Amino acid sequence: MNYAHRSVGAVIAMASLVGVAAHAKGVGAKEEGYGTAAVETLEADAGDAIVVTAQRRVQKLQDVGIAVSAFSGEQLRTRQISSSIDVARMTPGVFASSSNGGQTASISIRGVTQNDSSDAVEGPVAVYVDETYVPSLQGQGFGLFDIERVEALKGPQGTLFGRNATGGLVNFVIAKPSDTVTGYANGSYGSFDSVKLEGAIGGPIAETVQGRISLLYNRNNGWLKNLYPGKPDVGGEDTLGGRAQLQWQATDALKVRATASAVRSDLSTGAYNSISTQPVFDGQGRVVGADRVSGPTALGFTPLPGSRLEVNHDFACSDCGRTRLYDAALHVDYDAGGAQISAITNWKRITKALLIDVDSSPVNLVDVGQNAQTESFSQELRATGKADRAVWNLGVYYLQIHTLAQMGFLARPNGILAGALGVSGTGADLANLQDLWTRSFSGFGQIEYKLAPRLSGTIGLRVIHEWQRYDFQSSQFQNQNDYKLDTAIAVATLQPSYANKRSDSFWAGKAALEYHANRDMLLYASINRGAKGGNYNSKLPDGSPPLSPDEFAYKGETLLAYEGGMKSTWLDGKATFNLLGFIYDYSNYQAFTFSNASGFVQNRDANLYGGEAEFTLRPVEGLELSGGLSLLHAKVKNVQVATGVYKDVRPTFAPKRQANGRISYRPPLEVAGGHINLAVDGYSTSSFYQNIRNFAAHKISGHTIFGAQVGWESASGFSLTGAVSNLFDKRYEITGFDLSTLCGCSEVAYGKPRWWTISAGFRF
Repeated sequence: MNYAHRSVGAVIAMASLVGVAAHAKGVGAKEEGYGTAAVETLEADAGDAIVVTAQRRVQKLQDVGIAVSAFSGEQLRTRQISSSIDVARMTPGVFASSSNGGQTASISIRGVTQNDSSDAVEGPVAVYVDETYVPSLQGQGFGLFDIERVEALKGPQGTLFGRNATGGLVNFVIAKPSDTVTGYANGSYGSFDSVKLEGAIGGPIAETVQGRISLLYNRNNGWLKNLYPGKPDVGGEDTLGGRAQLQWQATDALKVRATASAVRSDLSTGAYNSISTQPVFDGQGRVVGADRVSGPTALGFTPLPGSRLEVNHDFACSDCGRTRLYDAALHVDYDAGGAQISAITNWKRITKALLIDVDSSPVNLVDVGQNAQTESFSQELRATGKADRAVWNLGVYYLQIHTLAQMGFLARPNGILAGALGVSGTGADLANLQDLWTRSFSGFGQIEYKLAPRLSGTIGLRVIHEWQRYDFQSSQFQNQNDYKLDTAIAVATLQPSYANKRSDSFWAGKAALEYHANRDMLLYASINRGAKGGNYNSKLPDGSPPLSPDEFAYKGETLLAYEGGMKSTWLDGKATFNLLGFIYDYSNYQAFTFSNASGFVQNRDANLYGGEAEFTLRPVEGLELSGGLSLLHAKVKNVQVATGVYKDVRPTFAPKRQANGRISYRPPLEVAGGHINLAVDGYSTSSFYQNIRNFAAHKISGHTIFGAQVGWESASGFSLTGAVSNLFDKRYEITGFDLSTLCGCSEVAYGKPRWWTISAGFRF
């Protein structure tokens, strides 16, 4: 690990040298707040600076000694960011893969990810919406509407944000009611008959009561033409969502806000294509590799070229990916003078029904179905305050999650699997039933103390106790609907049932130093410990993977992160430059290993290190340049890639290099009572693996994508915008599944093609 320690040391040394070289300025007090009106006050004082709540209090982005990237709602709008997944291409070190028609997402930060497709699994990168935790992976991909700000926090954040923030978190802050009437309406039309309507209105209802209503409608036709006769195109979407908020300012010190939201999303069959792949066997008949090959698959189907927007799926429907999200929350904030006390109560329900053509071909081999319902309840009580030279946070948190998940195979009539089961005429469904209860209770505290006028230290701790109960059954069921995983009438038991109860205690912590070399230069160094609880493997109905009962439950993981960096502001606020380095020492990394048509998690140790840089520059009025770069070295040790075969591998969705950039310009000319806005942006990633076994067929090539926007906005709030994403119509893969031993093929999913939109809007 000496090389990694030297990396962070070099970053800190560089930051120190830059600080010494900087022109001397006085050290002003850090602007921050924790009271009821702190956000509005600090935003008014900050000008163009972005305000964040990454440490559970309001601070300017450049005053936070954490690796955090933040984007205002206005920045999201001008950059045409419409989904939670799109945020990844704006942020170095954050990576996302979306598949299954787009309704599931795997978010990776600095190589920390979990791409297990089980609906009972939580990821190591937490997602928060309006200060509430999203407890399932299928709920992490959603449309963005009426968003005030997005914050991407990198590195363990468990001290203040709790469980499963091992790799970091993405925090979506919604626009809230105010005592003035505000709102917007926006409509757009674009490629593949895409239509998006979005709007919100809020303001006073009575003297002490405010409200806000937000709506979203988003749909598009399939963008992959399905050549199979009578079957719909794939890649389509139809989403409708809404949010209502009611806020009561009971007194000057007490504010109560209730929220409720619902989203209905219907997506087509997963936008996968098939490619020919061939397994590689060693002398003992073990699969130790997989290669991409030309020619037909083992099913006799010759895959279509990836350059064409065409597929040939015999199993397809326009609503094969159905998701329903329901949410209700109560936020109570009380300003006690010396402390801000907050209580947040939240209930969520996420339901999902998903169907996938396993071989993504015209052959009726086998299909996969998933049904799931995840219901959660959480209660948080915390206090934040400031006394003399200290800023402190204290709190307790309770979370309960109940997941009912069904996953299995659809053996449709007259198909290969149905014939093998002897039910060719009727078909059958083979399904696993999982029932998982998780209860978690934690207490946390953090204090930041000013050790000297320019130096402060932070120490924090969260202690977590978790209970789990898991039940597993596997049966063959009577087929009642070819386009549904049926689990009503069981006809045979496929595997022995399994039940388990367990509890565990673990902790997360933080120790950090911040040094303000001057008012425009922050140097920081930290040690963070992140922790994520364990979960359960399960076999598919065919008995794969070959796990013994003691391999069903797997352990929690622990990440010890060392980080150092600087944040600097130059040219009287016209430029910022941030630089950092980090080292990760991972124990029991939860490595998901996909093989054939199933997978399992194995605990292994891992080491990662890297660096990141971000800058913004506004050299003249109206012109802004921004960009970022991340470099990552990552290794998971001694991973079992075949029975008795172990090797060091790179984690999934962890490219060695990512870069993003943007140039925007507002000419100093008035046009029709408004101003023109011009922008181009780009995102680039090096190659990465979609499977932790790191076979040749698992490697996805790097790609570079550009976009462009031109808009007009009047002083009265009217706007017109034209935008193109994937400007040069690049074909690039985003994820895949290796099925070499099943069909001599693999599934790959592609990013969207060139996509233009024209939109009109009004803000008030």
